[in-house]
Amino acid sequence: MSIERRKFIRFDIPLDVIFKPSKEAPYSTGIIKNFSRYGCCIESKSTDLTLRENLELQVKHPRKNIFISASANIVWKQQVGNDNLLLGVNFLEIDKEAKSEILDFAYDMWLENNIKFNSA
Repeated sequence: MSIERRKFIRFDIPLDVIFKPSKEAPYSTGIIKNFSRYGCCIESKSTDLTLRENLELQVKHPRKNIFISASANIVWKQQVGNDNLLLGVNFLEIDKEAKSEILDFAYDMWLENNIKFNSA
């Protein structure tokens, strides 16, 4: 039996993201699989990222045509298939208002999906 160690719920929400480990590195593309108050899970093509490495992120806002800047730290990584990598990251910096807007959007999606599921 698996024990849930997270303090906050993670909402399944697909968001486009680009990220890089340093100012000199080129951006990689990915999809945020889930999002929480303190972090997210990113799926991307395999790269040479290491645990505890800091990333610069640009997250596509779900309701606006803008990207939100953030920085995060890789806390876990997992190979998925031959080509993809999942990265668990904790936010170091992210705009509080933009994060709240994303969480509100994710909660609305979660609520809508649960109402549909429970009424079926």
